[in-house]
Amino acid sequence: MRKAIILGSSQSAENYPTDALNSAGIDLVGYIDPIDSSNVDIINDYLQFYEIIQRADLFLISKEVYPLDIEFAKKLIRFGKHILIDGFRNWSTYEIEQLEKLRREAQSIIQFSNLLQGMSIFTTAFQYLKNPRMIKIEKFCNAPRLGDFEDWIFENIADEIDLVCRIIQSGIRSIQAKPIFIYGNQADLINIHLEFDNDAICNISMGRAIENNKHFISVFQPDKHIQIDLLNNKIFESKMSFNEDQLELEIDLNQSENSKIVTIERNIMPYDIRKLELRNFNENIEKKLTPLSHLDHLHDVSFICEMLNEKIKRRYQAV
Repeated sequence: MRKAIILGSSQSAENYPTDALNSAGIDLVGYIDPIDSSNVDIINDYLQFYEIIQRADLFLISKEVYPLDIEFAKKLIRFGKHILIDGFRNWSTYEIEQLEKLRREAQSIIQFSNLLQGMSIFTTAFQYLKNPRMIKIEKFCNAPRLGDFEDWIFENIADEIDLVCRIIQSGIRSIQAKPIFIYGNQADLINIHLEFDNDAICNISMGRAIENNKHFISVFQPDKHIQIDLLNNKIFESKMSFNEDQLELEIDLNQSENSKIVTIERNIMPYDIRKLELRNFNENIEKKLTPLSHLDHLHDVSFICEMLNEKIKRRYQAV
């Protein structure tokens, strides 16, 4: 059993139930809330910090520890500790490259958890994706406050960009972005257009001008169209029906009399994502495997977000 410490509040510690930890071969020592002012000395004092980190092999960093100081992560890596981080963190590509260099030297594992790509809806969707040519994303979110655009764009689209990169699996050729002001002096809609080296494209529309709470991803490929509705946790697959006389065996079939497009709702197999990720984390450490979500994925996301910020803020000072 590897010993672990959670960085987060007592409430965040409840996100790592004992049975999930034990089944993954992890023994929880306790938790430290770095946001608590009484713990500032523990984090900054070398001797106290050293005493704490010697109690555990693994550190589980909850999502509420945001932003996460990358220097703190570097300290853990220098002592050879392994880190499971709940969600991506808004670090620059330079910072990520420096952290990856340290990680390689220490032979530590840094793994990201609780991302969109690990949800059961996307595990199911990936089975039907092959050679995608276009991805369309529509997401409702609040408008960015003046001066907060860099944090806002990362917090609201990092997971989706990660998904797009995993689905298309090609280098990026072109990045375009434009804010649209509708209701006032805040950007009510951000339109993003990405082109990839394999000629695939991605269009992202995000902001408060989108239908309330909408979170929809559409993937178009030569043989089918996959629609992922995150709000209602549903997947639909649409494709052409070339033989109208052939009997259809799918029971959830919706087809109008004159349409040749067949739409099927695909079943989603649920699973305990937290338990699975903890088990994978321990296995990656034991067998020295590369995690499914690691620093290279965050580097790709951060690079695109940096380019988006540069293009938008250079032309539109209002954001």
